[in-house]
Amino acid sequence: MNLELIDTFLDLLDTRNFSRTAERLETTQSAISGRIKALEKAVGTRLFYRGRSGAMATPSGLRFEQHARSLKAAWRHARRDVGGLEHYEGTLRVSGQFSLMQSLFLDWIEELHKSNRRLSLQLEADSSPKIISDLAEGAADIGVVFAPQFLPDLNIEEIGTERLVMVSTDFENIRDVTPDRYIRACYTAYVERTHAELLPHLAHSPMTAGYEELAVGLIKRLGGTAYLPERAISRLQDSGVDLRVVTDAPEMQQPVYVALQRRRRHDPLLNKAIRALKKVAEAHFSLPPSK
Repeated sequence: MNLELIDTFLDLLDTRNFSRTAERLETTQSAISGRIKALEKAVGTRLFYRGRSGAMATPSGLRFEQHARSLKAAWRHARRDVGGLEHYEGTLRVSGQFSLMQSLFLDWIEELHKSNRRLSLQLEADSSPKIISDLAEGAADIGVVFAPQFLPDLNIEEIGTERLVMVSTDFENIRDVTPDRYIRACYTAYVERTHAELLPHLAHSPMTAGYEELAVGLIKRLGGTAYLPERAISRLQDSGVDLRVVTDAPEMQQPVYVALQRRRRHDPLLNKAIRALKKVAEAHFSLPPSK
């Protein structure tokens, strides 16, 4: 893989100027022109129109951009994946939902580390769509998500449910909760839809939160009422917030899933990691009924 050609293509796509790209890549304009010609020959089509106004990408050039970026990403992941493996028995690239970092994810990583000190772990935190995208592209081995996209190449399994409980600094009963002091939970599409079905009278509150930790911070600073993960309640109370559970409010449950590439579902290393994940999940969630 000639990454020099890919880097030159992407830079020229940005500058639209052979001279400017030559300056940025610290080479000559003729070298840049030669690289682009070599890349066009390799892909079998013209990628840029050359003119007095500079270099403009052809339709093929615009289409090739996503492939060029994927090639660069694949190379980075390949180097990271195999680099230094002579010092380890294996490597796992795992990615988890932001909201699960302080609880399930850290306990899972601790369990993996205890069971195999010679396992190389590459850890990421991200949103569900990005995690699913990374899995589909092979940039991650295992993902833990709230909102999976059920792609044909992915094996997805529910490992538990996160309980969301309504808490308040103001009210004890659901009938007293008013929209003006309410923070509406929009953590996932599933939670947003469930909220609209259960509590339509609170669907138009002036403040919404798309991330659990943001709602926790708002309650801590401003007070009010919101649905929070059950695990976050004691943390808020321990910080001195006068918080109570709204006892007659309906409970919401957010399913949690583990995802991996279908072709890798029999990989011994991945299976061991997923068994460890399910083990720690029992301490955090109520697991779905066994089939």
